[in-house]
Parts: sequence; structure tokens; C-alpha cells
Amino acid sequence: MKKKHYSLKNNENIIFFPGMIDKLIEDGLAFAEENNYIKATECFDEAKKYVELDDMIISIYILALLETKRQQEAKEICEDLMKKRSPMFEQIVELYLTILLDLKEYGEVDKVLNKLLVDRRFPNDRKQNFLQLKELSGKLAKEQESLLDTDHSSKPDNEKFIMNKFTKLSIEEQEQLLQESFFRDVTDIVPNIRDIAENRNIYPAIRSLALLVLGALGETDEVTIEKYGYKEKVNPVNPPTPNAVDRIESINQHIHEFLEKDPSKFEMTIGLVHSHAYALFPFDWFGYSDQIVAKGYVDFVESLFGDESGQADELNELIKLLEKSTVIVEEE
Repeated sequence: MKKKHYSLKNNENIIFFPGMIDKLIEDGLAFAEENNYIKATECFDEAKKYVELDDMIISIYILALLETKRQQEAKEICEDLMKKRSPMFEQIVELYLTILLDLKEYGEVDKVLNKLLVDRRFPNDRKQNFLQLKELSGKLAKEQESLLDTDHSSKPDNEKFIMNKFTKLSIEEQEQLLQESFFRDVTDIVPNIRDIAENRNIYPAIRSLALLVLGALGETDEVTIEKYGYKEKVNPVNPPTPNAVDRIESINQHIHEFLEKDPSKFEMTIGLVHSHAYALFPFDWFGYSDQIVAKGYVDFVESLFGDESGQADELNELIKLLEKSTVIVEEE
């Protein structure tokens, strides 16, 4: 490693041994290279007490902090670098967005992306990725709110299942209404739930949820499901197997292998798989193995962060279609 002069902080009454700072930094880099992030952060923690680390070293330090679950410290360092307009601004911004997503601070993600969308330093294709990331973050935020707001103690209003009233509800309200149906006697409104499952104008995952409710009720009359170019008569109690929902766990295991060292992108990717699987249900990523599907989703998420090296193929187009269909419905 080329020796670098570091500006000492104002540390009075401290005697520095020759090469001490360089040794700490070199050791930190070596430990990071060996994936020993605890030791790496210990070295960088000590070094930064005495010197201002350069941006390249700090970016490695941030990654080591993330690997040791010190997201809040990593976030604060990123914020300082962004205020100082670091020469590595673009890389720091991507790290910062990853940290915010890991911390589930979706409101802050939205604020940062709004600023980036008007930042002239980023080309239009990069801004398109920011828009997709903004939409995905918005969906994750809504899912988080839905989990917090769901209350199974309330009794579902059967009139809300009538199609002209059901379609006026927000997606979150539709989902909650159907979720409550698993815990209530809704046998009187089975025809309405069938209509919801078959209606092509309703959000795909809501239709899937209606089909699952019918299965839970023991309904064996076939329901006609048509979406994403597939059409089939389905027995709710005995849907086709394997289907997308059946494959979630196996696909996620492969995603973990690809993104083991990037927990934030891992969470985002498995979130997409979960969302898309329920949108596809009772169908599937036909013709693709679990590993290939996992790689397709990893490539798609990487593309949101500017990495366009993934293969553009029919699976990639299906993933984009699934994502686009959820966004379109949410905006209506």
C-alpha cells in the first residue's frame, strides 16, 4: 500500500509512535479484505481518533460498520461526507440509501431521492433508477404501515365486499378486509370473494389473497384466474403446485447466497420476491429454476443502484412487468 500522509487531529499530550497510524489503517484494510469486519472496525475506530481518514478509507470503514450492525454510526458518517460534498459523492449516496433502507427509514429515503432527481450530476438513466427505487421504497413503507395498522379484532363489513364498493377502497383497506376474513365467518359472501379473485382490474396480490381465502373456506368450485398472460381454472383448495408462493423460501435461500454480504439489498430483494410471488399466485415463474429466479431478482435490484450488468431476458421482462403492474395499480 502506498504510504499516505494523514493530517493529525488536535490530540494534545499524545505521543505517536512512528508509523502507528499507517499501521492501524493498513491492518484495518487487511482485516476488511479477509472479511474480519470486527477487527477492521477496531482498527479504523482507533485511527480516526487521531487523523482525518480519506474518503476511500472511510467508504471501506462504512461497509465494515454495516457488516457489524453499526448502521447508525455508518449513517452519521455518510451524512457528514454528503455535507462536505465528498469527491465520492455518488458512491456515498448509494451507501446512504442502502443504510436508510436497512433501518427502514423510508421517509428519509424519499427525501434523499427527491433531491437526487433534480441533481444535475446524475444522468437521466440513473434518475430512472432513482424513480424505481422511490416507488419500491414507497411500497415497503406502505407494507410497514399496513402491518402496524392491521387490527383483527374488527368485524368485516360484508357490504364492502360488493364489487362497486370494494373497488373504491384503497389497496391497504382491501387487503385488511380480506385478511380479517381468515378469522371471521364469511360464508355468506363467498360469491363476492369469487368475483374479487376473478376480476382482472383488481390488484393482482389482492386477487391472490381472495383465492387463498376461498381455499381456507374449503371452497372447491373452480375459479377462473387470468393474469400476466396465464389463464387457468383453479380449485381454491387444491391450487397448482409448485406455484410462486411455494417457491419463496427456496428462492430466498439462493438470494442469501448471492447477497450474504449485503443485508440491505438482501432484505429488499426478498421483499420483491415475496410481493411478486403473491401477485403471480397461483401461477409461477414457469421454466426457470429457483437459482435462476433468485439471480434475476438480484440483478434487478442491482440495476436500481446503477449496475446494469445483469442479463436482459424474458425473466427480466417478467420481473419488470410484475413490478410495473403493482406500481400502476397503486397510482390509480
